Amino acid sequence: MDDVAISARALSKRYEVFASPRGRLLHALWPAYRRGVQEVRALREVSFDVRRGESVGVIGRNGGGKSTLLQILTGVLAPSSGEVRVNGRVSALLELGSGFNPEYTGRDNVILNGLLLGFARGEIVRRFREIEDFAGIGEAIDRPVKTYSSGMMMRLAFAVQVLTDPDILVVDEALSVGDFFFQQKCFGRIRALCDMGVTLVFVSHDMRTVRDLCKRVIYLQQGAVAFNGDTVTAIHRYLNEQGEEAPAVAPAEAHAEGTASGELAAVVRDSIWRSADEPRDGKLIALALYGEDGHATTSFRMGETMRVVVAYRPSRSVPTHIGVTIRNQYEQIVTSTGSAHLAVVPPPADSAQAAICEVDIAMRLEAGNYSISVALGKILGPNRGEYLDYSRPVGPISIHWDYEQEPAPFLGMFGPQATVRFRSLSGEMPG
Repeated sequence: MDDVAISARALSKRYEVFASPRGRLLHALWPAYRRGVQEVRALREVSFDVRRGESVGVIGRNGGGKSTLLQILTGVLAPSSGEVRVNGRVSALLELGSGFNPEYTGRDNVILNGLLLGFARGEIVRRFREIEDFAGIGEAIDRPVKTYSSGMMMRLAFAVQVLTDPDILVVDEALSVGDFFFQQKCFGRIRALCDMGVTLVFVSHDMRTVRDLCKRVIYLQQGAVAFNGDTVTAIHRYLNEQGEEAPAVAPAEAHAEGTASGELAAVVRDSIWRSADEPRDGKLIALALYGEDGHATTSFRMGETMRVVVAYRPSRSVPTHIGVTIRNQYEQIVTSTGSAHLAVVPPPADSAQAAICEVDIAMRLEAGNYSISVALGKILGPNRGEYLDYSRPVGPISIHWDYEQEPAPFLGMFGPQATVRFRSLSGEMPG
C-alpha cells in the first residue's frame, strides 16, 4: 500500500432534509421524531484507489457527487459511512480564495494560508517572491483582498496552493475564472507537477481538459461509481448518456465572439518583446496576423490560412531565421514551424535594414483558443537553434467551426493530410 496516495472504501454521504424548521427543531429535541424528514444520498458506497503519481479525473452530471467526494478527500466533509485514507500533503483547489480574509492584504493572506498549510513563516517568506511572480497581480498584492476581482483572487489563491510542493493536488472546476494566458500558466504548472510525480485528482465538465490531463477517469452517476477506467471510454460513456457526441472535436461555442474579423491584431514591439535594454544581435520589431481576406484578425475558420507577418532587424553576423510556435490552452505546443524548418534561406545578415518575414499556416486545428509566439534565431544543427529575440505569447487566437451545420474537414485535435481509396480483393474497383 506504500504506492497508494488515496484509498476510499465504501464512502457514503447522507443528508437529512426537513420539510419545515419546526420539524428540524423537533428532531433535534427528540431524535425519534422523523415526520417530514427526507434522506438525500450524495454518495453511495464509493470505492477506489489512486496510486502515487497518477492523474485521475472525476466526471459526472451536476448532482452526481463529484464535489462531495472531493470535499471528503480533502477533509472538508466527514463521510456518513466508509473510510478514506490520504497519504501525503494535499493542496486543494476547490473554491479558490474562500479562505482569504477580505480585510487583509494579499501579502498577509499568503502568509496566513501558508501557516495553515503547515509551513514555517521563514519558508513562506522565502518563497513569497515566487508566489507573487506567479500570481502576477502587481501592486495589488499589498491591497485588501476585498478590492480584488474574482480573477485576481483566483490568481493569488492558485499560486499559494500549487507552489507549496503538494504530494496530492485536488482540483474542482477551479480554473474557469481568469484570463486565457493565466489559464495556460496554470495548466502548464499542473502538468509540471504531474511530471514531478504529484498525484492529481481533477474534476471538470470540460471533457477536452479531462482527456488531456487524466490517465484514468472515475464516472459518478447519482453518487455511485458507474465506471472506473480508461479516460476515452469514460468520456464516451458520459457523453453518450448525456445525449451528446464524443469529444473528438470541440463544440462550436469555442468561437470567441470578441475576436470578430477585422479586429486589429498588430501589437507594438515594447508590449510583447524582451526588454529593449538587453544588448542583442538581431531583434524583433512588430507582429501582425491576417486572414485569407487580407484583413488583420485573431479569429479563423478551421482550415483557413493564417498569415503571420513579422518585422525584424537581422543579425549582423549570422543568417537570421524566424520561427512561429502555436500553443493550446493547456500550454502544450501544437505546432512549431518557420524558415529553418521549411528550409527557406533568409536574407543576408544586414543590421542596417529591417526585413519582413511572412509565414502562412493552414489552421487545421480543432476549434478552440490558442496562443502564438514568434522567435528570432540562428541554426546550430538539425532541430537545434539559439534564440536571438523572442516574444511573449499573443492571443487568444480563435479557431471556430459550426459543427451542427457543416461537415468538419477532420475530427480530432488536428487534421494531417490524408487520402482514401477503395479497391476489391482482385485489385479492381467494383463496378
